[in-house]
Amino acid sequence: MYEQGSICPICGTGALEKKVIEEVFTYKGHSLNVPEYVLFECADCGEALIAPASSKRASKLLKEFSREVDGLLSTTEIKRIRKKLGYTQEEMADICGGGLKGFARYESGQVMQSKGMDNLLRILDELPYALDVISRRPARRFAKVVSLVEYRNKNSYTYSEPSNDVASSEKKKSALG
Repeated sequence: MYEQGSICPICGTGALEKKVIEEVFTYKGHSLNVPEYVLFECADCGEALIAPASSKRASKLLKEFSREVDGLLSTTEIKRIRKKLGYTQEEMADICGGGLKGFARYESGQVMQSKGMDNLLRILDELPYALDVISRRPARRFAKVVSLVEYRNKNSYTYSEPSNDVASSEKKKSALG
C-alpha cells in the first residue's frame, strides 16, 4: 500500500520514507517489544503510517499480550478446552454464546474473549459435567416485548405543585402492573 518515496496521503506534498523499528507498547504497566515494525514517515509533515502487514501482526501480538496481562486464557488454551470437551467451534459457540464464529475468532486470536466467557471456559475445563446444567435449561421460544415508555410509566413518580401546606405536598407512586 505504501512505498518508499511515494507522496504522503496526509499532506499531499512530502515523500514517504520507509523505516523498520522496534516498537514498544505498554499496557497496564507491562511492556511488549514488537521487532521489525514497518512504518512510512513523511519528511514534510512528520506523519507516520504503519504498513498493513506490521499492523496486522502487531494487533495479534497485542491481543495475546493483553490476554496474558489480564490473566485470560490463551488461544491455545481455548482450543484445548474445546477439543477436550469434544465440540466443534460452531457447537461451542451454540453452547456458550458469543456468535457462530466466536470460537474460531477466539482461537485464531482475532477477538479477545470477555472475562465472563473466560470464566465459563475455565469452569467447563475443570467441571465438564457443568455442560449438563447448561444443556438442561429450557429454551425460550418467545420473548415479551415491553415498551420502555410503558415500563417507565409504571415506575413513575408524580409530585404535586410545591406549596406551604405540608399536606398538599404528598408524593404519589403508581403501582407496578
